[in-house]
Amino acid sequence: MESAAHLPEDFLRSLEGQPLAPEGQSWADGHAYVQSNLMQPAVATASMVMAALAGGVPYRHRRELMMVLASLTAGEQDDIADRCREAVRGGSWLLYEEVASGRDIDAATHAFWMLEEVEEDTERLEFFRTAARDSLPPDLR
Repeated sequence: MESAAHLPEDFLRSLEGQPLAPEGQSWADGHAYVQSNLMQPAVATASMVMAALAGGVPYRHRRELMMVLASLTAGEQDDIADRCREAVRGGSWLLYEEVASGRDIDAATHAFWMLEEVEEDTERLEFFRTAARDSLPPDLR
């Protein structure tokens, strides 16, 4: 199995180009996760993506990054997925911002799914669901 040492470079290189199509493989696929199976670099990858989002990434990449994070937080290995969710929970304001921005319904959907998993204040989440309903698909309103 190939080392995951290349992931940070692949990630930074991906931000320089055009994002992959939603149905395409991301730079993390096959290294941080394989389908729903999480690999050891998953937690570091989640932390790296959250740090990049906090620092600001081109808007055109946000959908792919939300999809990567959603894969990391919903993986089958509960211990690794829990640690990924903890990394995401620390920056949950980024998820709220993504939903509220109205930039991309797919990115907002993935962000809201993660909020449903990491937000501990259910009243806040339900208030936000109502306030941001126009940015969410019908099944999440």
